[in-house]
Amino acid sequence: MAGYKEKKEEREETFFPIPADVAVGDAIASLTGTPIFIIDREGLIQYANRASQDSFGFREDEAGSYAHISDILHEDDLIQVLHYHTLRRDRNAVVPDRYIARILDRYGRYPEYLLQATYLPDHEETLIAAMRVSDVADAKLPLQNDEMKEYVRYLDSLPDGVVVTRNDEISYMNAAAALMLGSRGKYRESGEGGVILSDGPDLSGFLDRLRRAGSNRSADMRSVEDVLTTADGKQIDVEIISVPVVIDGKEGNELIIHDISRQKRTQAEISTRNKQLQIINELIRAANSVDTLEGMLEEMIERVVSLMQFDLGWVYLRNPEAKYARLIAPLGVPQPFIERHGRQNTRDFPYNLVFFATQPHYVENLPGRPPGPIDTKILEDLDALCYAGIPLISDSVVVGGLYVGRREQWSFAQFEKETLELLGREIGGSVLRAMLQERLEDAYSDASLYLDIMLHDIKNANAAILGYSRHLREIYHPEGSQYADKVLWHTHHITDILNNVTTIRRITEVPGEMTAINLDALIAAEISQYPDADITFRKTGCYVWADSLLSDVFANLIRNSIKHGGPGVRIWIYGEESDHEISISIEDDGPGIPDEKKSRIFSYFQENLNESGGRGLGLHITRLLVRRYGGKIRPEDRINGRPEEGLSIRFTLQVYDEDERAERKDLSLF
Repeated sequence: MAGYKEKKEEREETFFPIPADVAVGDAIASLTGTPIFIIDREGLIQYANRASQDSFGFREDEAGSYAHISDILHEDDLIQVLHYHTLRRDRNAVVPDRYIARILDRYGRYPEYLLQATYLPDHEETLIAAMRVSDVADAKLPLQNDEMKEYVRYLDSLPDGVVVTRNDEISYMNAAAALMLGSRGKYRESGEGGVILSDGPDLSGFLDRLRRAGSNRSADMRSVEDVLTTADGKQIDVEIISVPVVIDGKEGNELIIHDISRQKRTQAEISTRNKQLQIINELIRAANSVDTLEGMLEEMIERVVSLMQFDLGWVYLRNPEAKYARLIAPLGVPQPFIERHGRQNTRDFPYNLVFFATQPHYVENLPGRPPGPIDTKILEDLDALCYAGIPLISDSVVVGGLYVGRREQWSFAQFEKETLELLGREIGGSVLRAMLQERLEDAYSDASLYLDIMLHDIKNANAAILGYSRHLREIYHPEGSQYADKVLWHTHHITDILNNVTTIRRITEVPGEMTAINLDALIAAEISQYPDADITFRKTGCYVWADSLLSDVFANLIRNSIKHGGPGVRIWIYGEESDHEISISIEDDGPGIPDEKKSRIFSYFQENLNESGGRGLGLHITRLLVRRYGGKIRPEDRINGRPEEGLSIRFTLQVYDEDERAERKDLSLF
């Protein structure tokens, strides 16, 4: 003891009240009504919560005077507690974590407390929670022998409440049961032979339910779940297990009262979360199953109203300038409301709460809290008793509002509010994507219309220029004929550009319907368009998978070789078949392309690749088409390592054969 006193004097302050900026765990310990304190390996008190201060007379300015556990423990219990505390560091598994000890209270008395000890190995400290043991003198088991004393001591060490009955009469209750029931051991018999605690709940109903449970369960153990009203008026969910025992030669029962309130709350929370996830998954599936924005919103409203049992629902979508919102996808909404509120200024109350304050707006008819005049008018127009507006949020931006209402209920449950707000955050992104997709499609349609108009007008103007240019050539004049040839050349160039634009639109807008194409016949038809060119063609004997645009590949490549190869350029076309594909080469002996520029020839409008100028848009279209057919294309030297000796364009196509054709025909039957 002297050693402990010396240790105590060495420390200026070993107990401190919980600070204002503590962690959550400390805050909970500070607020709980159970006394909790921590002692170090020497028995010095390191922490005590407010309940300990109130129960044991601690004062913040007197903390130093209660620095050691010996200052508050009864001297007859001190040795045992310190022995357990010392032994716990080395043999924690064999030391009881629940035992009874007497602790000095603020009135100088030593009431008994049930101590729950938890070892903190990182700091070699022990956290102790103390529950006061009620006076149970009126409900004591006869302690006639040591075995009975051990039995009672065992019951008092249990954390669950235990009531021992014999002949439907309470013989004993442990400390935990006395704390829970607040009976202090006092009981009386009811007029019907049941057992009633004088200032606690009626246990006779539990006993009756346990007897009935025994008809469907094992004869040795019976259990029932019920709601128990504790001494302080709280209702808790409990499981009561009846275990038959023999006490002093007489049959009896142990009623083990286990608090399952936390388990029930957890189950309810899990059920709530599962239901919320189910609703969200349903809405996500609905959003992904419909192509149009309006169709998606109609499906979403139908699911929300159905799954959450509302009577009506609709959505407001914000315009790009965020000034107005339009009503869309109404379900169960009266037509007069749609006509009156179909277009709303998002800055007007109550819509500004949703669209600018990003707050949910619940309008309910609660006792003493009627809605304001504007919301009352909206309820009248809706013919509803309550309604809610939930912001649809994507990346902190409100894109719309989800609205629902009821006609037979006055308010929304907390679960419904949480689910609606969760939906607003989860589906806001889907709504925004659908809105952007719709705007993109509208913009694309407008651009396509403008392009069609431009192509039509330019082609008409170009045709007129061609006609006048040819007429000028017929009028003999050396200088005029020269200019007419230039006009014709540029006019043909414009025609090529217009044709290329049309081809690109067909590639990007029209899905390819692949079929078997006779490669030799297609190449021969393209070669016939250039009778003055020196073209050598070696037949392949192949059919390939492609569509009618394949001819543009050969037309572009042959035209580029003639245009950029120079006078008298020679062209070779041949193919090599292997493993269900054919590699086709189109070569010329023109000036070629340097290695550092080869990678850029398929890009848009690359100019100055050689002295004769750029190769334009044709090669870019060629690459698009080859990819469309599942092939690859690359530029190489006609003679490896000698780019000045000419260019070779090599690309692959998928070969079509009879076996594959029969296989595809069979698959089409399923």
